[in-house]
Amino acid sequence: MKGPAVFAPGILVLLFTLVQKSYGECKEALVKSEMNVNMKYQLPNFTAETPIQNVVLHKHHIYLGAVNYIYVLNDKDLQKVAEYKTGPVLEHPDCFPCQDCSHKANLSGGVWEDNINMALLIDTYYDDQLISCGSVHRGTCQRHVLPPSNTADIQSEVHCMYSPQADEEPGQCPDCVVSALGTKVLISEKDRFINFFVGNTINSSYHPDHSLHSISVRRLKETQDGFKFLTDQSYIDVLPEFRDSYPIKYVQAFESNHFIYFLTVQRETLDAQTFHTRIIRFCSVDSGLHSYMEMPLECILTEKRRKRSTREEVFNILQAAYVSKPGAHLAKQIGANLYDDILYGVFAQSKPDSAEPMNRSAVCAFPIKYVNEFFNKIVNKNNVRCLQHFYGPNHEHCFNRVVVSRSGSSTPHVNFRLDSHPVSPEAIVEHPLNQNGYTLVVTGKKITKIPLNGLGCEHFQSCSQCLSAPPFVQCGWCHDKCVQLEECPTGTWTQEICLPTIYEVFPTSAPLEGGTMLTVCGWDFGFRRNNKFDLKKTRVLLGNESCTLTLSESTTNMLKCTVGPAVNEHFNISIIIANGRGTAQYNTFSYVDPIITSISPSYGPKTGGTLLTLTGKYLNSGNSRHISIGGKTCTLKSVSDSILECYTPAQTTPTEFPIKLKIDLANREMNSFSYQEDPIVYAIHPTRSFISGGSTITAVGKNLHSVSVLRMVINVQEARRNFTVVSPLRDSCT
Repeated sequence: MKGPAVFAPGILVLLFTLVQKSYGECKEALVKSEMNVNMKYQLPNFTAETPIQNVVLHKHHIYLGAVNYIYVLNDKDLQKVAEYKTGPVLEHPDCFPCQDCSHKANLSGGVWEDNINMALLIDTYYDDQLISCGSVHRGTCQRHVLPPSNTADIQSEVHCMYSPQADEEPGQCPDCVVSALGTKVLISEKDRFINFFVGNTINSSYHPDHSLHSISVRRLKETQDGFKFLTDQSYIDVLPEFRDSYPIKYVQAFESNHFIYFLTVQRETLDAQTFHTRIIRFCSVDSGLHSYMEMPLECILTEKRRKRSTREEVFNILQAAYVSKPGAHLAKQIGANLYDDILYGVFAQSKPDSAEPMNRSAVCAFPIKYVNEFFNKIVNKNNVRCLQHFYGPNHEHCFNRVVVSRSGSSTPHVNFRLDSHPVSPEAIVEHPLNQNGYTLVVTGKKITKIPLNGLGCEHFQSCSQCLSAPPFVQCGWCHDKCVQLEECPTGTWTQEICLPTIYEVFPTSAPLEGGTMLTVCGWDFGFRRNNKFDLKKTRVLLGNESCTLTLSESTTNMLKCTVGPAVNEHFNISIIIANGRGTAQYNTFSYVDPIITSISPSYGPKTGGTLLTLTGKYLNSGNSRHISIGGKTCTLKSVSDSILECYTPAQTTPTEFPIKLKIDLANREMNSFSYQEDPIVYAIHPTRSFISGGSTITAVGKNLHSVSVLRMVINVQEARRNFTVVSPLRDSCT
């Protein structure tokens, strides 16, 4: 199997498609054509008074298990239709579950506790009923019978599911179902009985009388007032000495083809500091858990890089999971058929020696049939290591190290932030193959309904991105924006053709001789419907003349071409981009004739460093410019349309040299610049000045005419650097 699709950090990612990017030049055009991840979409949502832990869907109603509350929402717009208060609850050592202890509120030992919803389940075998299990009353459950005429009514008939039997062994409490530290409960109907499969996080704080187990199977009594273990082997526990040092987090539970599966995050071994994910499997009819097996499960991103070795990135800790059937494209990609169960897992990379996730995650898809093949290999080859946390270091119940992964990366179809709170692993996906399908996502106190066919299309800002969206989103281009068909009233909606768009061009002028590299910024250059970039039919025209494309430097957002020569000056020439399907036009390009009208100064010392100013017209045309004097570069300081400034190079002898200017392929020559002997300063007066400046300095020396007097007066320090100071005058009174 192959590897995962990578999420954008810290943000829920809904759909996927490939998006091309270019970097460097044309940054503004790229930003304007990129997906707008800040686009706001109004989605149905509901905010509870307290954090939401669980969510289930039944007959057009959504049931939320939250701290101290159970809510019922309409599945259409998430409006609240009912609520039931479950806490806070007075807990007292002398009180049993289902017993009203309010009369002991003033007695010592009584504590008011919030009731955290640990499990929320729908059972339809006996009656339609909602079963909720909380963190109070030793982890027992209640069942809310749902009347056929009003399935939103969760308070008319409520029963406590606790009925201890006299013949039960001491310390056994099959009615104590869930742990406040974390739990996963799966309900399954087998042979006219309702079985509960439970995975609990436990530690030494749980008293043995509470009888919570790590993994257990229990049956709902036909009287529905509690549970019973089928055998004395219907549970497995982490050994007491390891419960604090080896916590097991149960992330998800599901059933597939006669097997029960749990997904966990735990340390790799009893002594290890690193964490990983495991998948547990046992037969659904195995009440003694004799078929219990587990193995590691990892999500690996495999990137094949051009001319470099393959890079692998491991995502080791599971955050959320969901089991469903694949679509046709995914089924073909991972070697499954349309009726196979697929485990979709969101994995994260953990912080070093921690189970805490970092802000980098990935999605892996695992066909369950391939997972079972690995389990079968464990049985057949007996290539194992022991489950020390359950059975000690030398027991036969063991596992081998197996990795199942899927490779290949993609880019999010759309990113959007639902909330500032983390996304809960509890999610509902309803009607996944239907146009009206949706997912329910919990973030803290909030639940949001997200349509599976996308939020909309307006976050796609370019035509090529719009038409590259997944088909089920049904986006098309209408004039200058991406919309669905019903949002385009003019009848110009298309899913096939993208016309190029020009955002800016630079430079905006070139010398008559040509040779200028023209950069055209925009989007949808060379776009093809299959999302491949192809410039075979793309042309750039300056008026009627072709601009030769440099294919190696061109992208879908940037075209580079070389301008040819022109006979005469032309202004506001049309730049036309044609891609075989349409054209785009930009009217700000000109052919110009750069000229130099004057230079200043006309002379300077042979050691160079004179700031030379060239005055003229169109001096900033083209891409590059080079000024030389006597074959040596005059270093550019500034460029504008009418002025170029540069620092003269040094020469060995005092003589005159022509000034040459090269702009791309254009060459211009100006009057000579005269190099003269370097000035020598014999004396300066005064030798002191006020800190505030403003004093006039007089220099006495030789060849001082070769430099600007103004320069000497204003900047003494520069004069000292550039002139040879022989014998400065001193004040005889100091």
